[in-house]
Amino acid sequence: MTVTTGKPMPATVALHFGAQAVAKNRLYFSSLGMDLCDGNGFPRPEFFKVYQSLMDGGSGFGFLGNASVDAEARYNGRGLRLTSPAHAEALRPLFEAARQRNFPLGVQLQHYGPQALPTAQGEILTPSGIASPAILKAFPEARAVAMTHTQILRCIDQFAAAALHARQAGAELIQIQASNGYLVSSFLSPRTNRREDEWGGSPLKRARLLLAIVDGIRRATGDRVPVTVRLGIDDGLGEEGQQAVLLGDVVVALEAAGVAAITCSTGVSETFPFFFKNKDKALAMSREGCRYLKGFVRIPMGFTGSVSGVAQANEIIGCGDADFIGFGRAMLADNRFIAKELAGRDAEVTRCRGDAFCFRDKKDPMAERVYCCVNPDYRRPEKLQLHYEESLK
Repeated sequence: MTVTTGKPMPATVALHFGAQAVAKNRLYFSSLGMDLCDGNGFPRPEFFKVYQSLMDGGSGFGFLGNASVDAEARYNGRGLRLTSPAHAEALRPLFEAARQRNFPLGVQLQHYGPQALPTAQGEILTPSGIASPAILKAFPEARAVAMTHTQILRCIDQFAAAALHARQAGAELIQIQASNGYLVSSFLSPRTNRREDEWGGSPLKRARLLLAIVDGIRRATGDRVPVTVRLGIDDGLGEEGQQAVLLGDVVVALEAAGVAAITCSTGVSETFPFFFKNKDKALAMSREGCRYLKGFVRIPMGFTGSVSGVAQANEIIGCGDADFIGFGRAMLADNRFIAKELAGRDAEVTRCRGDAFCFRDKKDPMAERVYCCVNPDYRRPEKLQLHYEESLK
């Protein structure tokens, strides 16, 4: 696809996050958890290298991935944390680099909840005592506990504190991770939230935690940083799980609460293989769900996942199915693929193979970080790549 003069492509029109941040275009790098931190959640040198490369890759904005707000809630031993001023200060050089580039760089705040490793006490925090099957298989002695009211309030405070740390370090956007089966997402889903108190029982009650987190962040930061939400709109589990049709009142409430933008996302750990293998179906679900929910609000709504490139993103935005589009694995495979495609240099792009082995890196003890099977800067070691390929046979 080559950029021509005349009417601009919809994807290259600026995107406003309220009055506080403006992105040069509507294509962004989504919150990749690269697992490039030490055991205490502080970024290693490789962390800065890859994110600076992503910022120079042609997208309009982006997010640092999966910053845990709870030091005890871990996905593995290599993830980013944002649980102290020291963690935020470690990120300040990256936010300064983003400001110099006029690039709105945000941070995604995360609580792993049902998909976390067990705490030192062997507990996994959940809405209703339902943990991820994968976690329970790996840790059969773990206890999935239903969070108490006090624990829920502590969680809200943790998100607010992390957001304040991020703002003080220079983050221009905050994203709340409310998708993919993690804690906030599990509160939103009727499958995993079976509470009968004020934190469950209807879509809006299930969204109470998310709405309280939004309010806590805005209060803590003095409403000086736009708050966005990555919202799980379909977990692929049918009528018992999350569906876009359940979320109309929720997105209305999020807009009323002051959220600047919403990113739609699909899938949880049990269903990711389906979405990876059925890309066309996954894309159709994202487009249909996002377009449906856009009808309830005026704030920007987009989605991430399954989009092949800039031309397709431009078509999706142009027809009104989304206001912006995110790329994850495509930018992992080639950090500069957006810039290349916008310049009409499609043939130079290193394409993602779609095997999703990068997700397996996050849990495999043989992996030291998230790798890629095609990017030479962090290509997966051959032994590990062959191990994954053999497991599929």
